[in-house]
Amino acid sequence: MVTKARLHNYGPDDYSWRLWHRGPVHDRQNVVLVHGFMFPWFRKRGGYDNQFRGLYELLQRHEDQYDVWQFEYYHNLWGTPGAVGAYASKLNKAIEKIGEITGQSTCSIVAYSMGGIVARQYIAMCGKSKVDKLLTLATPHMGTLLFEPFNLKYSDRFMPRAAAELRPDSRLMWDLNTKVERSIVPNFASIGGLSWRHTDGLIELSSTSLVKSNPDGSVGTNFYFTVVNRSHLNINSVGEMTDEVFQLIQSFLHAGVAGISGLAPAEYPGDYDVPSYLTFAVKRKTRQRLAYPSVVVEQTGRRYLGYKVFSQGNRTKEGAHIFTVRLQPQDDGEARIAYAPGRYATVRVHKGQSTIVAEPIGEGAENPERIPLAA
Repeated sequence: MVTKARLHNYGPDDYSWRLWHRGPVHDRQNVVLVHGFMFPWFRKRGGYDNQFRGLYELLQRHEDQYDVWQFEYYHNLWGTPGAVGAYASKLNKAIEKIGEITGQSTCSIVAYSMGGIVARQYIAMCGKSKVDKLLTLATPHMGTLLFEPFNLKYSDRFMPRAAAELRPDSRLMWDLNTKVERSIVPNFASIGGLSWRHTDGLIELSSTSLVKSNPDGSVGTNFYFTVVNRSHLNINSVGEMTDEVFQLIQSFLHAGVAGISGLAPAEYPGDYDVPSYLTFAVKRKTRQRLAYPSVVVEQTGRRYLGYKVFSQGNRTKEGAHIFTVRLQPQDDGEARIAYAPGRYATVRVHKGQSTIVAEPIGEGAENPERIPLAA
């Protein structure tokens, strides 16, 4: 394993962020490892992150193709309480530093859990031309309500900002997933874990698969996704080169989506009989107190009334209120969202795949059988 004495921090002296690298810098492909959520008091100041146990060593020491960098975006004992955008800005500084050191303008990113959202936000902000490949491990691309810190029923000041931002009904998730092409690169792939029921123990399988949604919620593009029988806490832990996850990472870094798909064919969460999220936004012109919409899935007849529809009160750029509902594994096909008395919108839901209605639901005519979506 890599030890702290053999690593050098190329980040600022105040440790506001850290960029670890071992040994001499070679003329190779730069690979940046981005960690996930950190709990308060997780470890001491100045030590390097251990979320990628073994991966750094295997890529850097046993491969002659990569220069591996471990990026850390938190700087104190309070873990990761800040906003994803702030961490994405630090990632930008780290990648700029790598470019100065190596003379190379691009890199590949392997990101774990929340680190995948940090990487996507960085790409959306300014990193589109700087990232050749992006691979995520157990990243909640469509948001999560399962991991307890991300599901606290208190106001934002009592929880980490990132906790609120990683919920499906956050403004961050809305912006990333309604304009998904801005936050990924052509060589993008995601790996999800499945170790307990419908999850990896912390993140829902249906959210680790990213899709591009059409305005009505139908899937326009399925990005490469595969599943491994690993928990959230060990999907990023590789000890030897024969490890299944390491083989997938190695294949992706070597040849992108073509390389990883040759090793493991693409899969779909719907094949695993798992629940999913439907996220949508309601745009209203009323001063009355916001009433929660209800959702009815026509194929199953299942009804999700207001108390099963969640919202943090966030709004889209257009002013629409963002909601999310957790669907059951069998839910598929058309669903009706009742968002006002006598007013409905018809959307698509997908068995096992979390999706988003890409445009706010407008003010349809009264008493319709079906109402199309309107921006």
